[in-house]
Parts: sequence; C-alpha cells; structure tokens
Amino acid sequence: MQRLTKPMLFASAEECEQAFYEALENADIEAMAELWLQDDEVCCTHPGAARLVGYQAVRASWASLLEAGPLPVRPLARHSFESATLTVTNLIEEIAVRQGSVRKLMHVLASNAYVKTPAGWKMVMHVGAAAPQGQAIAVEAPSGTVH
Repeated sequence: MQRLTKPMLFASAEECEQAFYEALENADIEAMAELWLQDDEVCCTHPGAARLVGYQAVRASWASLLEAGPLPVRPLARHSFESATLTVTNLIEEIAVRQGSVRKLMHVLASNAYVKTPAGWKMVMHVGAAAPQGQAIAVEAPSGTVH
C-alpha cells in the first residue's frame, strides 16, 4: 500500500472515524497512527483489556493487534454528540471471527472521541466492550415525557 508523504487532515470527526475503521480493515498501522492525537492524555481500552494511556501505548497496542492482519469491523447504530471542537460517538462494532471452520459475528459496544485541532480532527479515545453473549441489541428510550 502506497502511503502519502504528508499527514492526513480530516475535515470532520466522521471522516476521522471512517479512516479509523478503514485502517482496521486494511491492517494499516501507519494510517492508524496518523489519525490519533499525539498526546500523553489519549486513551484506549480494548475489550477485556487494561486501559492504555498515552500515544505511544495506544499506538503499540494497535500495532500488536494489526500485525495479525486485517480486522474487518463494520460500524452499526452510530449515535453521536457533536460540538464545535469535540465529537463523541457510540456505536456497535460487528466483527466477523472464525472459530474453527465456523464464522461468527460478534458485537463490541464502542465509544470514540475526537477533537478538532489546527491539523484537523484527531481521535483521542476508543473504548470497546464485548456485548453480552456476543450480540448487541440497540435499545432506544421512548419519546415523550419520562416520569
């Protein structure tokens, strides 16, 4: 895969998030590294793992995961909170995994956070938690007054 010589600039948090899932699908650690803010306060928690804090720890964790090859993740049921400089998304990640000769779809409940910087939007947090029994059901609150 040919890499651009200048860093990627994301015009929106949604564009940065799309690049995140493309980097997973392509096992592209350099693209993954470029979309994260290089800061000591960024954090990442993979399902069932310890919380990682700091750009170097986060980058090393993605490098370790992606050296096994592409991770096909399909983002579903995306909800977001957006302000002028911060976007937080919550979504369900659908991941195809092989168990022997059987292919199963597993769900991860994920939250991502992005900040707007002079260099465009950058990822500052990813948290993933395995869905109960591996499958997530999106539950929406009923509209109207809640008593």
